[in-house]
Amino acid sequence: MCATVVFVSIMSSLLIGAVAVSNQSLWIDEASTAFKAVQPSLGSWWATMVQEKGSDLQMPLYMLCAWAWEKIFGPSEYALRASNIPWFAVAAVAMTSIFPKKVHLQFSVLILTLTNAFLWYYLSEARSYIVLFAFSAVTTACLLRALADQSSVNSAVWFFLFCVGLIGLCATSLIAVPWAVGATTAVAVSLGVNETRRMLWRFRWTTALTTAALIALATYYIWTLRIGAGASEVGKTGPKNLLFILYELSGLTGLGPGRLDLREHGLVAYQPFLLILGLGVVAVVALSLAGFSALSRNINPRRLTFFGFAVALPCLLVLVAGYAGHMRLLGRHVTPVLPPVLAFLAVGLNGLFSSPRLILRPFVFLCVTALAASAVEIRFAPRHQRDDYRSAAAEARKAIANGKKSWWVADISTARYYKVPLDSADLTLSANLNEESIEGLPAPDLVLLSKPDIYDPAGKIENYLRAHDFKVTRTLPAFQIFQRQPDHH
Repeated sequence: MCATVVFVSIMSSLLIGAVAVSNQSLWIDEASTAFKAVQPSLGSWWATMVQEKGSDLQMPLYMLCAWAWEKIFGPSEYALRASNIPWFAVAAVAMTSIFPKKVHLQFSVLILTLTNAFLWYYLSEARSYIVLFAFSAVTTACLLRALADQSSVNSAVWFFLFCVGLIGLCATSLIAVPWAVGATTAVAVSLGVNETRRMLWRFRWTTALTTAALIALATYYIWTLRIGAGASEVGKTGPKNLLFILYELSGLTGLGPGRLDLREHGLVAYQPFLLILGLGVVAVVALSLAGFSALSRNINPRRLTFFGFAVALPCLLVLVAGYAGHMRLLGRHVTPVLPPVLAFLAVGLNGLFSSPRLILRPFVFLCVTALAASAVEIRFAPRHQRDDYRSAAAEARKAIANGKKSWWVADISTARYYKVPLDSADLTLSANLNEESIEGLPAPDLVLLSKPDIYDPAGKIENYLRAHDFKVTRTLPAFQIFQRQPDHH
């Protein structure tokens, strides 16, 4: 791959990363990252990880990187999210290296990577998904190199990068382990037993270190499962989730409704966006058909088997895990599948651009414009803002400072990040409200309610608010702020 492509990939990804990252309020999952990142020592960081027993414990590499990054750049919203930018640059270079010596394809996949709304969204989130994308891009580049030229596996550089990708995937998150399994299986089946054995022996020291690292990670993850660590069981996986995953990975989410509107209104939220989404779907379908047309000439049983192990098998394993673990799967949980998807769409984009049929050329403009518009919308459109804990916390702090009794029916970690005085006698938390008899508590002056399906699942608090004539006085993304109406009698 030429130096010009590498330079353009790095500089453009750094620029896009700087634009995509925002200083919007942290939401629940991000505050969980922030709470670990601000711990003053590694000891306290580890103690907090173990004590919470959440999914963060199963993201060891990312959480450690977040802790180290915060010590250099600070705990602000922008700073925490900006840790994704260097990883995005790594991913961009890895994506372009999928197509060695094919400059048009390199720029096609770079354009699709830089304009993907899914990536823009998670660039601006202090979670592990861009790191996962980077390692999966490295692994995908190695896989497709091996598929195109089996002799490439004899390269020490190829083997080293493949091992780095495997370890990085497994260390970043437990959810990515199936992709490491799939990638390893695909290579082993493609090479055959004898050639695989020779390759492992040729690079025996790298093999030994990689095996030791993977065994250590497997032992660690088994321990986390035994102590009860895991993802939240809010929601379950169903057909709607699978369709939403496809929608997210398509890169069109910026053209549609915001996630909070979808949560509240369901499919009805799509109605105002059907026309623009329809154009986006046409663009993605055009890319897909062009990709199938370009690749159909090279389809054979070996390639189908290879992609079956590398792509289909991990997706199936994650789907089974989601169903068995009562976990609501979303696009972020299958992030490692995005690099091969983008590579496939890049083949389609290049096919449209180079087609002798001039009638297909306008689809190139339509595709790039639709995807770029989606990315810009998901970054700047108000409907795509995350839960506004920052403003809600400011309301709570103000009320408590004025001696008003407040109920905080929302996440505790995020309240802690935004310095809500959790130990104040004037503040009652949702955990206490759900356990105690509400009628026996002093009447609140202010109630800050977020996502009732999570923080008021039985509807007890909402019933209390209706019965005592509380009205919404301010609405924020993912929040309603209630105050009691004055008694005029």
